[in-house]
Amino acid sequence: MVATIPYNPNATTVAAGSFNAQSQGYVQGTAQNDPSVRMELAAGILASSETIPMWGGVAIYENIGGVSGGPDSSLGSIVGRATSESVIAGWSVFDQAYGMVMTAQSPVPLAASYMSVHYYRLGSNARIAVACDPNLASLINGATNASVAWDYTNQQLVPYVSTTISSGTYTTGTGTGAVALTTGTAHGLLPGDTFVLSAVTGTGSYANLDGIQTATAGTTGTTLNFTAATGLTLTITGGTVSNGTALPVKVLDVQVGNSMTVSYSSSTGGSWNYTGTTAIILI
Repeated sequence: MVATIPYNPNATTVAAGSFNAQSQGYVQGTAQNDPSVRMELAAGILASSETIPMWGGVAIYENIGGVSGGPDSSLGSIVGRATSESVIAGWSVFDQAYGMVMTAQSPVPLAASYMSVHYYRLGSNARIAVACDPNLASLINGATNASVAWDYTNQQLVPYVSTTISSGTYTTGTGTGAVALTTGTAHGLLPGDTFVLSAVTGTGSYANLDGIQTATAGTTGTTLNFTAATGLTLTITGGTVSNGTALPVKVLDVQVGNSMTVSYSSSTGGSWNYTGTTAIILI
């Protein structure tokens, strides 16, 4: 399966967001002007293994091109969405990406499989605007080297989480089970954020909880809620909550609620959220 771009030639639209009174903010997936790094902009080909199009502000992996049956290596590296910190090569951008496609119902530029994707590599010293969790507003007036992580589900920057589980409860329900954990320190997660459970201890089938989970309603402070399979028999006595590894980036700025971020729908494509939250990261 390859990534394709939804397109309805009959759809019409207006120039949404063209008359904003306040212009202070950033656009996700754009780099800040900097003559010393502009020559670091790279281009690659979106992998055929991608199932949705690529846009700017996404953490990517980069593979050497020239695979038999694929694009020639002269067209650049093969890129796609990174799934862990160990494979992040950089971030995609809209900069000079004139080949990306915009449609009547999808004003966000998108690239399908085999199309060109522009990006900056880690170590380029580029300053890139990325979507971020509103929780990162707590970094304002703080140190630029604060620990942050990447949410691969929501494609946004999030606070880095690493804490232990003090206790937990499991309640079975209709079609699912509800887990409520208590962590040793405040975890900083919000409902909808993803995280990783590891080394969970207890009795019964507690090992089923290890892996990537998504926080649900009621998650706050040291309380962490998520859903699990129904019908399990278990108790929870310990374990670790994290969201990967801290990224090797610096956070230079956070703009809450007045930036343009990307929302994606499989039926219509990409749309702009004009009240999004962004951060400038130095990579």
